[in-house]
Amino acid sequence: MHEVYEDLVPVLKEEVLEQWRRRMEEGDLDEQLQKQLQTGFPELEEWTSLSTVRRMLRASQGNLAQATPMLMKAIECRVRERELFQCMRCKAACDMRIIGRDRQNRPTIYISARSQTEPLRALIPQVFLAFEAATRLAQEDGQAILVADMIQLQPHLNMDLFAFKDLANNFGVVFADRLNCILIVDFSWVAQAVWSTLKPFLSERTQRKINFLSEAKARSFVSENFSAATRDRIFSSFDINRDELSTQEDRFAHALRTAICDVPLGELRAADEAG
Repeated sequence: MHEVYEDLVPVLKEEVLEQWRRRMEEGDLDEQLQKQLQTGFPELEEWTSLSTVRRMLRASQGNLAQATPMLMKAIECRVRERELFQCMRCKAACDMRIIGRDRQNRPTIYISARSQTEPLRALIPQVFLAFEAATRLAQEDGQAILVADMIQLQPHLNMDLFAFKDLANNFGVVFADRLNCILIVDFSWVAQAVWSTLKPFLSERTQRKINFLSEAKARSFVSENFSAATRDRIFSSFDINRDELSTQEDRFAHALRTAICDVPLGELRAADEAG
């Protein structure tokens, strides 16, 4: 059950509106923000909606002093990345996609570390679009599941502290309270090194949602919590990413076949599928 902070909803909304009014009046905007805002500011109305304000309060557990800068930062990020969220297209740097739904009908995002072809910074647009698409497919609670298969993680692509911080700071506010559960599969000693780098940038609330599982335990969890169609797609993804004879082309083609929408990989199978 979601926490309720209804008494703080109008307070947070008015505070954020006032802070943006002051920033714009005082010219507290860099060149990029000024240019973006010349054509309008639809993000302000959209991101001070009651549902978004409530989500920020849930993510901050009712801490107004924390929720205010979170929402300010989220709105700023949406303005800076306006074109990305409008076109919903980016270069695919890994196999991250929406692979199905759990038994509560939550969209499920899958990514395998083996599929990564670019440094972490180049993955950020794809991460944003995968979660944006999941949000648009989500049901009432707006939450999604993340399955991160760490097989053959490539540390040299993932040790950019500045990229980690940028991703955590922006993703953490734009998609605050959007993750219901995170499955980290086959967490090797190499992955532990990356985790030790990432962990300081994650809130305690997010850390509590993370489950570290072996492949065998992950298969059991998926069987219990996902529909048969989604289960089969996840299992086949585990299989191909552990097949030493599979090529990068094989794995990407499989990713396209097992995606339930065309964002972020770019090929269209169907707008959405049950299961």
